[in-house]
Amino acid sequence: MISDICKVDYSLRDYQQEAKEKIFGQWDSVDNVLYQMPTGTGKTRLFTSIIRDISLASLYEHSRKSILIIAHRTELIEQIDESLNKYRIPHGIIAGAFKDKRDLLLPVQVASIQTITHPSNRQLADAFHADFIIIDEAHHAMAKSYTKLWNYYPESKKLGVTATPWRMDGRGFRGNFDMLISSMPIKEFLEKGWLAPYKYYSVPIGSSIRNSIESINEFGIDGDYKTSALEEVVDTGRIRAQLLDSYFEFVKGKKGIIYSISRKHSKHICSQFFDAGIKIADIDSETPAELRKKLVRDFKNGDLDIIVNVDIFSEGFDCPNLEFVQLARPTRSLVKYIQQVGRGLRKNGGKQCIILDNVGMYGRFGLPDDDRPWKEYFEGNPFSLMHQSKNKTDRENIGLGTPCEKDLSEGLDEMKLIQQVDVEVHLDVSTMNSEEENVQENNNDIEVRSSSVFNKYNIVEFNDGYFIENIRNNERQFLCGLSGRRSISIKLMKSNNGQKEFSIISSFNRESKPSINDRIIGYLYREGKITRFTTWNREAIVDVKI
Repeated sequence: MISDICKVDYSLRDYQQEAKEKIFGQWDSVDNVLYQMPTGTGKTRLFTSIIRDISLASLYEHSRKSILIIAHRTELIEQIDESLNKYRIPHGIIAGAFKDKRDLLLPVQVASIQTITHPSNRQLADAFHADFIIIDEAHHAMAKSYTKLWNYYPESKKLGVTATPWRMDGRGFRGNFDMLISSMPIKEFLEKGWLAPYKYYSVPIGSSIRNSIESINEFGIDGDYKTSALEEVVDTGRIRAQLLDSYFEFVKGKKGIIYSISRKHSKHICSQFFDAGIKIADIDSETPAELRKKLVRDFKNGDLDIIVNVDIFSEGFDCPNLEFVQLARPTRSLVKYIQQVGRGLRKNGGKQCIILDNVGMYGRFGLPDDDRPWKEYFEGNPFSLMHQSKNKTDRENIGLGTPCEKDLSEGLDEMKLIQQVDVEVHLDVSTMNSEEENVQENNNDIEVRSSSVFNKYNIVEFNDGYFIENIRNNERQFLCGLSGRRSISIKLMKSNNGQKEFSIISSFNRESKPSINDRIIGYLYREGKITRFTTWNREAIVDVKI
């Protein structure tokens, strides 16, 4: 039985292991499984563990089980490549931009859907016998190019993974998939601390911009709003000014993504924000690959505050320290909406994501943590879109956070707080890698004891240490102890004048003479990595008064 291949992977979170077991179990009875899990909860890691189990089974059984992983964007292929490398799974890549990594002799291949299904590569596709096929962002899987996979490999076991099993035409996924497995709702991920809490600001229902958007009756072949019609309504000086105003009011100095309508709209936004002194750049499908990589690198490193894009980072963009998402692009697609707001919900320490909905999309689709009838969408129901079109702003209580505010705006365009989700911060140290030694522990929930904001620094005290955030440049540090040992890498004290002082280890100088009294040993959590440090140099300690 195929389910016998499934092994316990202690590096997975509990819900990921449970998902893996369900998938293998269903493969015993059906060939084509679609799995739904929210953006930011680790689908790439999940199916990489599945690939590892299949590869190990091949090794033990002295048989060759070939696996084909399908993606539709370079960014997704790069993520999968990185994940497979972390698991030390040899693989080749079949994609135009990765010719140096093509090795068709390996049993695991990552392929772009465009390359593997191109008529000129049919011989290549036939030569690779795929026992298993995994499709990333599988809400695209009903397109003709993907359907070719079912024709090429009719007997293979297939797994599609997506956050949003939804089609605008309401026709469902039964044509290619036998069943849907859904993860727990987003509310539960938030409650358990696996996703970042958030604040959601929006122009209200009944505002002038929402009325203008709802009046658009020009649509493209995909059923979404026609770009030219959106530009006419949304790409105006007044509305772009509101984008900038809401940025300064709610997220000034934070790292974020703005979703725009078109290249022209992106340029206009960039120009306006740049003139205001904000480090910003735009990326679209026509941005050269090398320039795109550089801009993304600059963004992640903090050299850019904001990236404006046209659908590029709706899928497959992984930046855990993303602090806000700004919606400047109206859409009729639930997929685009969920993918966009979900970019900011990836867990990163104690962050709280800010969502700025400047075009009022919550009025059409609800809020990010709303329960959605994924099973109904999977089966196909032409009326399913109506469930998302309901005005959900009149609910008295939306579960987590504050009650949803009724619209009493009478057409005013000012941003209002629609929802605030506050949940306890949990740090999962089970998946962090050590730079100096292999440190790995079981999952530990770290209880928040107190939180303070002082001038430049945000300090959150946990039971095992502290979370430090530099508000001005968005740099974060976790300074905690391991195995129940309180770290002495940071100290908080009250001075005579009532101010608090804290010390942060910022550098090392091993040339200093060791002193028992001065020696400091601890663990530094920084950007998901655990580093053990030892220092004797008092000059390596930065004292900050707040």
